[in-house]
Amino acid sequence: MRADELALSAEAPSTSPASRVKSARSANRAAWWRQDRTRTAAYLMGKARSDEERAFVERLYDEAMAEGPDFINYRGKSAFQAAPKLGIDRNAYARILNALEAIERGTYRTCREAGKQGIPRTVAKVLKALLNLALQYGEVRPSLEGIKRLACVCKQTVVNCIKLLSLYGFVIVHRRIKRIQTPLGVKVVQDTNAYTIQEPQGLGAIALRMFRQASESRKWPPSSKDFHPSKSTGRNPVPEEAPDGVFTSHNDRWAAG
Repeated sequence: MRADELALSAEAPSTSPASRVKSARSANRAAWWRQDRTRTAAYLMGKARSDEERAFVERLYDEAMAEGPDFINYRGKSAFQAAPKLGIDRNAYARILNALEAIERGTYRTCREAGKQGIPRTVAKVLKALLNLALQYGEVRPSLEGIKRLACVCKQTVVNCIKLLSLYGFVIVHRRIKRIQTPLGVKVVQDTNAYTIQEPQGLGAIALRMFRQASESRKWPPSSKDFHPSKSTGRNPVPEEAPDGVFTSHNDRWAAG
């Protein structure tokens, strides 16, 4: 394929993913992208010294046209940004996990339907994996495959757990993109998501106030002034439901002997 043939192919109607572009602005961007790639490919074809190099350039050009413009291949609301720095220490680590445990216990006890539960236990495994990264590196930007390996769950479970953590305000997901250099020029691709981990906000804060227990004791609230009678007397009390005469009869026998 010669340089003039590349130019003609760029002007011809394309059946590549670029045909998914609907708006006028996106159509103009796609046209500029095709023109830039065609110009770069024509320049490289002119610099090629052998048939192998020309075939390589043709293959790169065909792959680029089949893939379409880079802006239609990454997710919406993605931005060029670095992973946020997190100041999570062991105290914050424990508070976040305790908050999730309280919400998990409360939703399981009061909001569970037949055969279902509010928050699966795999959510805690995914949150622990993210917290361990934050505690060790100060930032969290793993891929879904990396979280899957750290939490020992499947990829779809990771996606579902992150959605729940975002719903309860434990995690904020930052979609990111980055530029990479290719033989045909700079290309924008999807980068791994970054995560901000925090104590529950919004719905999670409301759920935490509802489900958090006031005390670790299951019998005596912390504000109660009552105490167990055995602790005050120092001996076992007489059973309240003992039959009449049981203890007096034994006492009389001991005195008579």
